[in-house]
Amino acid sequence: MKSLSIAKLQTTTVIIYPDIVDLFAIYTCHIRPFITEAFKLEQSAVWTKTTLFIKEDKRWFLVNNFELFQLIKSHDVNFNVLRQEVLVRYISKNQFEFDLCFYELIELIAQHNKKLDIKLIYRHLKNILDKQMNQQLFGKNIFAVTTFCQLINITEQTYHARRSKEVSS
Repeated sequence: MKSLSIAKLQTTTVIIYPDIVDLFAIYTCHIRPFITEAFKLEQSAVWTKTTLFIKEDKRWFLVNNFELFQLIKSHDVNFNVLRQEVLVRYISKNQFEFDLCFYELIELIAQHNKKLDIKLIYRHLKNILDKQMNQQLFGKNIFAVTTFCQLINITEQTYHARRSKEVSS
């Protein structure tokens, strides 16, 4: 493991690992806009979490740490943040595990579920997870609402009582 600054990471070609682009899209579109204030208070999680990269050619594929990617790509980062160091570990493609990123996202949803449109997020996750992924993650063929509710520590009754901001399709 090594430590790198945000400034150093900003000068590197960092992109999202293709197998998890959809999870990052959920974070970027349906979670981060609603928890930005929380991150100002809790940004220490970005620094304490080991960030995994797969290095290939001259590109670095980010495997986890959703908020770190936002900081790396932001042009509006103050000097103190640029100096911050993050723990980095390089892994091979063979070592990649989808569940690491999936459960990181679930943890964020569970932490902030009162601020989020959990029905919309569930629909997106359900579309992403194929039969094989569901088997790997849960030992089931489908991603049921009951499973989602258990993961984010709410009851099904709470889930169904929530309003969704997006019209059902």
